[in-house]
Amino acid sequence: MARVALNFDHDTETVVSRGRAAWKSLRQDETWEKWVAIGRAIEAGRTAIMRLLNTNQPKGRAWSETFGAWLAETNFAEIDKGVRSRLQTCLDNLPAIEAWRQTLGLTQRLQLNHPNAVLRRWQAAASIPGKGKGPANSGRPGLREEVIRLQSELDHANREIERLRRREDEGNDWDWQDTAEDIAKAMIRQAPTKSKRVASLILAESKSTAPKPRPQRKADPEAKLARHLWPTPNKPR
Repeated sequence: MARVALNFDHDTETVVSRGRAAWKSLRQDETWEKWVAIGRAIEAGRTAIMRLLNTNQPKGRAWSETFGAWLAETNFAEIDKGVRSRLQTCLDNLPAIEAWRQTLGLTQRLQLNHPNAVLRRWQAAASIPGKGKGPANSGRPGLREEVIRLQSELDHANREIERLRRREDEGNDWDWQDTAEDIAKAMIRQAPTKSKRVASLILAESKSTAPKPRPQRKADPEAKLARHLWPTPNKPR
């Protein structure tokens, strides 16, 4: 089947570009706002492709091939299909989710970013069953909120572990924001022999560049007495 030329309108291209930029930077700095931008980009691309294919159903061979090729071209195919589905569910309920997020503390909001965690936590807080057929028995609110808090902390810890693992895979598990002790330990782990040599050179360099105190002249008692008895006359102006 020949590939359909995808010529989106200006507004759609703008939304898609923002989403692609958000996905590119997400791995270094994950935020809920970036996930929303990514979801809107995928949603805009899906709608535009359905319009170009003259269909109101995202199904069929033409749809699958065209949408799949577009996902690959925009790198959105790197996002797991299940994550994309849950992200779309978040967008479908975005006003309610945003209102719920405002009830959370700042620290919890900053930690709660991934669509899987956001959707799960929002459904638990709202007592919404998985299929969204309406509220269920509220149960024990205190216990539910504690579970939500603990799950949020677990998600944050898992992201931190993944971040540290990526830094170690890249051969650099420290940066200048770490303490001097942590940097030293990291350098020893990576290259013990060279680290000791570097430490010696740093110490020697710091000594050579440190300002040296000016030597103090020893007082001469005889000269001091002579200046007292025969002071130097003032020079004529």
